[in-house]
Amino acid sequence: MRTHRNQILGFTLIEIMVAIFVFAVMSVFAYGGLNQVLKGQKYLQTSSDQLKDLQLTFRYLEKDINQLINRPIRNQYGDLQPALVGDEDKVLSFTHAGWRNPANLVRSQLQRVSYELSENTLMRHTWGQLDGAIAEEYFTTDLLEGVESIKLRYLQGSQWHLTWPPLNSSSFQQAGIPNAVELTIKVENMDEIRRLFAAPSTT
Repeated sequence: MRTHRNQILGFTLIEIMVAIFVFAVMSVFAYGGLNQVLKGQKYLQTSSDQLKDLQLTFRYLEKDINQLINRPIRNQYGDLQPALVGDEDKVLSFTHAGWRNPANLVRSQLQRVSYELSENTLMRHTWGQLDGAIAEEYFTTDLLEGVESIKLRYLQGSQWHLTWPPLNSSSFQQAGIPNAVELTIKVENMDEIRRLFAAPSTT
């Protein structure tokens, strides 16, 4: 008479540890690959949003400067201010025409607008009136974030100026408005971009 001994087959402790180690290594590689994909997707989305904001900024500038008008204003104290005031790297302020009026309000079609770089954000300020407007009472639109620097130049005839009115002009009434405004802008993760915006002819 023969007896059969039941044998229970299983994994040894060493085999289980090896399997866990292999699974852990594969998990690390899988997570690393997934993390890279997610980072790449986030970078592409950020770059896409940044490009859209940049294009919108250029559209605003082009529309406003194309309708620039030689209309000086008076500030809240009654002092006469140039139609366009601009420095090299911070602020550009001017009067432009073509202010839409879909509600048919009793107001001018001229508008005072200002572009300002503050804390790496390019902002657009607009005032509800030209003369006597209080400097602090304006509407602000944040156009573009992550701006590292801007440089502005103003073309008069064949000569470029870093400020407007030009320093060599006897009066801002004589200077009028420039023929064009050049913007050089540096945004993070992008190369430096230069754009030229033509002003209307004053002749």
